[in-house]
Amino acid sequence: MRKITVDGENVKLDNGLFFGQGVFETILVKDSLLFLDYHLKRLEEGLKVLNLEPFYEKEEALKLIEKLNLKDKVLKITVTDKNVVITTRDIPYKDSDYEKGFKLKTSRVLRNSTSILPKIKSTNYIENIIEKKKATLEGYNDVVFYNEKGYLCETSTSNIFCIKNNKLFTPKLENGLLNGTVRSFIIENYDVEETFITKDNLLKMDEVFVTNSLFGIMKIKCIDEIRFNKTIFTDKIRENYNEIINGPNGGLKIYGK
Repeated sequence: MRKITVDGENVKLDNGLFFGQGVFETILVKDSLLFLDYHLKRLEEGLKVLNLEPFYEKEEALKLIEKLNLKDKVLKITVTDKNVVITTRDIPYKDSDYEKGFKLKTSRVLRNSTSILPKIKSTNYIENIIEKKKATLEGYNDVVFYNEKGYLCETSTSNIFCIKNNKLFTPKLENGLLNGTVRSFIIENYDVEETFITKDNLLKMDEVFVTNSLFGIMKIKCIDEIRFNKTIFTDKIRENYNEIINGPNGGLKIYGK
């Protein structure tokens, strides 16, 4: 059995710490843990891909989390060969972030569509960290990754959606990207075409937005030097999303089936 720790006290040394053989989930906590069922399912799938034992400690970990009495926080669950590490932090996004939107920069690093790493939330996140840090030093919020075939993948922390002529598009998972929680929400609740998107295609879109479990839906102000001034459909999708996660079941009604 793994050792469960809160805030990383007395963590056991293992390959998860030395070589990144572990998985994690970052969960937004409002009145409840949003999309909890989905996060736990993806965590289990990641453990299987990395040839690690199933999350047998799940019930014990959830009881510990319940005792923390969290509200309006970020919860992170990291699972390695010998550890379950539970950490919390404040929500980093403010109203001003949504008003301004994000600026993205194209990364020169290419994703490998045959690799397992982009498709699971592993603790081997160094490439994402480095590329995002480089972008933020230049005044951007994040980077855009393409794969070795020139097709759009994702940012370092989020999935990408775009709108052209009132139609909604997002990259196929086979391009080499993570199947995010909010990505799944959008696909289940809207008519979305999962497709292959080139850089030229992306920069000619009417609207672009990104999604992840913490900020939900964020409009894109520009990618490199190309600006996106329309946000009509993005604003409607974000409004609907916020109504659901702030509802009586806090998003669990979507994945708590």
